[in-house]
Amino acid sequence: MLPQSMLALAELPELNSAQIAFIQTDDPTRIRLLGMGLGKGSCVEVLRNRKGDLVLSSGNNRISLGKSITQHIFVQIAA
Repeated sequence: MLPQSMLALAELPELNSAQIAFIQTDDPTRIRLLGMGLGKGSCVEVLRNRKGDLVLSSGNNRISLGKSITQHIFVQIAA
C-alpha cells in the first residue's frame, strides 16, 4: 500500500511536479533511467500525459517515457 501523497508517475496530471520516491523495475531499466538523469530523489515535471505516456522535464532535459515504464516509477507530489 502506498502513502496517500505517493502515486505512480503515469497518474500524475500535466504541469505537476513531483520527486521520484522509488523505481520498481529490473536492473537494466533502472540503469537506463539513471543514465537519463532519473533516479530516486530526482525532481520531474509532467509536460504531457497521454494516458500514461509522458513527456517529462527534469532540469533542462525533456524525456519521453511510455506507460510500461511510468507505471513502475512512484513519486511524491511536490508541495
